[in-house]
Amino acid sequence: MRRRGTLFPFLALVACAVAAWLYCTPYLAIRAVQRAAESGDTQRLSQLVDFPALRTSLKENVRSAVSNQMAGRAGSRIGALTGFAAGALASPVVDAALTPSGIAALTQGTAPGSRRTRDEDDEPLRANLDIDRGYAGANRFEVRYRDRDSGAERLALILHRDGLGWKLASVRLPGADVEQ
Repeated sequence: MRRRGTLFPFLALVACAVAAWLYCTPYLAIRAVQRAAESGDTQRLSQLVDFPALRTSLKENVRSAVSNQMAGRAGSRIGALTGFAAGALASPVVDAALTPSGIAALTQGTAPGSRRTRDEDDEPLRANLDIDRGYAGANRFEVRYRDRDSGAERLALILHRDGLGWKLASVRLPGADVEQ
């Protein structure tokens, strides 16, 4: 009888510890993606990023953003031609951006290719961004980068549950109307 009284608090403590660990795993996963991308650890990135899903997401976002931008120029033949060409060029551009440095840029809230070098001071860039992290469902976690001045979303990284862990699987770019 006495033994049962000490077992319940122990099990409750273990349950709380497991729940806390499960809650924190996407925060740990996004930090691991950042570290692996910044160090160029492609093997670790392959474990943390669902590259086929991310590639598809980026292509759809680029095509949607270009299409939406060109919709404003619908009457222009040059605008329509430019939109078609940009859509055709999205695949190679996205494939080139899915490198460790491109993913590192995404995790800093910037577009691949526009990221500053490690030697430059990144504080002004970070000072102008608000970063919101949180669950968007039981199996979805979002890291949203917003411009501090305007409040406009610059970029959102979306992680999906993969067993007990999480993988970076999609992205939401400004101007794109893609359902993730």
